[in-house]
This record gives sequence, C-alpha cells and structure tokens, in this order.
Amino acid sequence: MRKLMLTAVGLAFFGLAQSQSFKFSVGYGLPWLSQEIGTNSSSTHATTLDINSGLEVPRVTSTRKTIEGSYGAGLNINGAFGYTLSENIGLELGISYLTGQKYTTVSNYTDIRQDQLVTFTYESESSKSKAVLFTPMLKFVTHKRNFTPYFLIGPVLGKVNFNRALSRSTEENGATVSEVRNTKYKGGVSIGLRGAVGVSVVLNRKFSVFSEIMFTGMNYFAKESEIVRYTVNGEDKLSLLTENIRKTVYVKEVEIDSDNASDYDNHPGQSLRSPLSMSSVAANIGMLVKLN
Repeated sequence: MRKLMLTAVGLAFFGLAQSQSFKFSVGYGLPWLSQEIGTNSSSTHATTLDINSGLEVPRVTSTRKTIEGSYGAGLNINGAFGYTLSENIGLELGISYLTGQKYTTVSNYTDIRQDQLVTFTYESESSKSKAVLFTPMLKFVTHKRNFTPYFLIGPVLGKVNFNRALSRSTEENGATVSEVRNTKYKGGVSIGLRGAVGVSVVLNRKFSVFSEIMFTGMNYFAKESEIVRYTVNGEDKLSLLTENIRKTVYVKEVEIDSDNASDYDNHPGQSLRSPLSMSSVAANIGMLVKLN
C-alpha cells in the first residue's frame, strides 16, 4: 500500500509539471451501496407482583432497528491535473481527501423488579473513516463550447484510516462501572471504480466553473486493528490487555488449535476479514484553471 501511495504522489508531481489545467472542487457524498453498520436496540425486563396470587409476573419489551450506511459518505475535497489527449478525450490525475460520515449505534438493557432498578446497561459505539484517494480518470467530451457536458471514468485507489469508539456503562445494585475503548484499523487495500457526469461553464479564457455528480464504488479491507485506548472508571487499563486482545489481524481463514492455546495471549488475535463500504454518490462544485 505504501508503494501505491508513493506512486500516486509521484504521478501528482508529474501532473503538475506536464498538465494543461488544474481543477479544484468540494462536495458532499451520500451513502451508496450501503451495508449494515450496526443495530440500535432497547430491552426492558420488568417484574411486578400480582396482588391476587402473590407471584411475580415478568414482562419483556424490546425494540431493534438496523442502521445502514457507507463510510464513503461525507465531505470530500478534490484536486486534479488535466491533459488533452484528443479533441474529445482527456486524462485527469486526481487526488481526493475524504472525511467520512460518523455513525453511532446505541443499545441499552434495563432490569426492574417490583419498581426497583436492579441493572441498567448502556452501550454506544461510534465509527468513522478518513481517506486519501488517488483517481486517474479518462474524460470524454461531446463538444467544447461555453457550456460543455462531459463524463469521467476510472479506478480509485485509497489509503483509509478507520476508527471505532466504544463507551459502555453498567449500573447494578447502586454501583456504576464505565468502560471506554478506542480501536484503530490500518493497512490493507482499498480499490474501486469512480465515474462522474458534469458540466463546465467558461468564465473567460483562463477560468471555468463546473459541477459534477460523482459515483464511487469501493470497499475497504483492513489488514489489522489495535485497541489504542482502554479505560475503566476513568483509569487507564490498556497495559492489562494481552496482545491477543489488544491486536487483531484480519485474514481469509482462521485456524485454531486448542493444543496451542497457551501461546495465543502473546500473539495478535485473528478474525475473518470483511469489507467496509466506502461507496458514495457526491455532488461537487469547483473551478478549473488553464495552465497554458
């Protein structure tokens, strides 16, 4: 992945030296090709006393709601160097910065016995991504006028930073325990496809304004994750976690041998890798400057 990003930076410098135009835009993306982020849930177990029989009568109520989305949604800032290959075909070497939409899921459990609170548990988990994307794209223009429609298509390669923050609080028999855990995901490959349709309007010989609708289809597969913060009742407990719990490596196949269980604490844990959706549909607006 590091070689990929170095290549992207090298091509960007090449673009600065050889390009015929530069454009800059900002926009906001909505989720596309969404996946399940998590679940909001609430559950209550209540016990009341039946005055006729003298027996306790239990009642359980619960609600659940699936939260869906894509970590590619959010604010994006884009820049691209442009080249003219022919009258109707061009090339753009682009770099984008994405600060993804934040998602939060909440769950709680309440246990009440004869109007007395026995247990209350509240858990909140937030997740968010940031990414740098490299986008070499072909540009197709039907005609060049003051009002010019066009479309773009090409691969998108990304370096993604992804984080989860978990907060849990439990109140039981008058005592409260709070726990906070932050996990950072890193490494891995993020490759997809990006397309856009747009229109540019010439202001003068040097400047044009443009607007684009941009479609990005991409998943992120993290290589590993690490718990970087763990507190209990405000006290740092990170050093108490074994390496097996603190670090996780994501693989296509997990193998476990109970004969080697004693060795697991000193090595990162393993988990099956799964994709995180980084897809979006974004509306962007920007300006194009001719360099020569």
